[in-house]
Amino acid sequence: MPTTEEGQIMKYYGVVYDVGYRVLGEDPSSVEPFVPDVVRNDMRVIAHDLHANAVRVEGEDLDRLMLASRAAIAEGLAVFFSPWKMNVDLAASKQYVAEAAALAEQLRQDGADIVFITNCEYSIFCDGVYPGSDIFERSAWAKGYFEGGALPLTPQGLHDDLSEPHSRLNDALRELAATVRESFHGPVTYSAASFEDVDWTIFDLTGPNFYRERQSDEEYLAGLEYYRSYGNPVIVPEFGSCTYVGAADLGARGWRVVEDVLPDGSAVWQNGTVPTRSEREQADYIERQLTFYEEHDVHAAFVFIFSQISRPRGEGPRDLDLGSYALVRFYPPEDPRAQDNQPWERKESFHRVAEMFQKLGASND
Repeated sequence: MPTTEEGQIMKYYGVVYDVGYRVLGEDPSSVEPFVPDVVRNDMRVIAHDLHANAVRVEGEDLDRLMLASRAAIAEGLAVFFSPWKMNVDLAASKQYVAEAAALAEQLRQDGADIVFITNCEYSIFCDGVYPGSDIFERSAWAKGYFEGGALPLTPQGLHDDLSEPHSRLNDALRELAATVRESFHGPVTYSAASFEDVDWTIFDLTGPNFYRERQSDEEYLAGLEYYRSYGNPVIVPEFGSCTYVGAADLGARGWRVVEDVLPDGSAVWQNGTVPTRSEREQADYIERQLTFYEEHDVHAAFVFIFSQISRPRGEGPRDLDLGSYALVRFYPPEDPRAQDNQPWERKESFHRVAEMFQKLGASND
C-alpha cells in the first residue's frame, strides 16, 4: 500500500489555515480584517514554532489563497491548496476551480510541493446534491439519516435514500477533478464529509474529514481501513476539537455550542449555558488523534484550525473561543494587542501539537 515513503510514518503534518469563506452569500468573510503581515507571521510560526511541515490553505478569495500559499512556501511548508466557494452550482464551481487550478499550477511550476483539494463537503456546502438552499437546510436533511444525530465515521450502511444524491455527488466530483487536471499536474484530492459516499478512484489521495466522537480505537480503526481499501494514500484534511468540557465527544459538531453572536459580542449558548473552558481536553483530543494517525500510517493530517478570528477570547458569555477549534486564542477587539501582527496567544493545544510535530520531524530525518 503506497501510503508513506520509506522511513516516514507521516509524510505531511500541519494545520488548516483559513483565509476567509462565506457560509451564506450575504455573510461577511470569516477572516476580517485580512492582514498580509499577520498571515506572513502566522506562516513563520507554523513552520518554526509549531514545527509543521505542511499547511492546508483554505478559503474563497484566490488572491488571499495565493498570498498565504506563497508565504507558506517561503517558510518551507508544503501546501495543500484548498479553494472553497460555497453556495454555487456545478457550472460556477467548475469555472472557479479552473481559475484556481491554473494558479496552483503556477506555484507547482515554481517548485512548490503542492496538492490540490478540489472542494470540501460539496454535498452540504454547494447546490445540486442534497435538497435545500443553504448549508443549514442541506445538513438538516442529511442529519435525518444519522442515528441519534451523531456523525457516522464512514458512509457504510447509510439509508438507500442517500444513494441517488451520492451518485450526483460523484458525477460532480468527476467533472471538477477533470477540470482541475486540465491545468494542474500535481496530486488531486477532495475533503469529504464522513457521510459522503465518495468514489475515491476519482482522486490520487483519499481524504475524509475524520473527526472522532465517542468511537473506540477499534471502531475508529475500522473506519480508517474502509478508506484505505480504495488503495490510495489516506490523508485527513481536518480533525480537531473545541475548547470546553465535553467537546471531545462531539468532534465536528462541537462548534454548535455557539448558536449566535449578539451585537455586544456575547454568544447565545446552546441550552442557555456557557460551557466550562478546557484547553486540556482540546489538547488531549488532538494528541490522541495524531498518535493514532502516526501509528496507522496516515499519509497526512491537518489539525483544524490554526486560528479563528471570529471567535476571540473573552470573559463569561463573551468567551467565543470556547466554541473555537483554534490552536491560538485571539485577543478581544477592545484589547490593543488585537492590532498587532501577532494578535493572539497560544493555547495548551499549540504547545502539545508543537511537541508532537517536532518528534515527527525528527523521526522523518
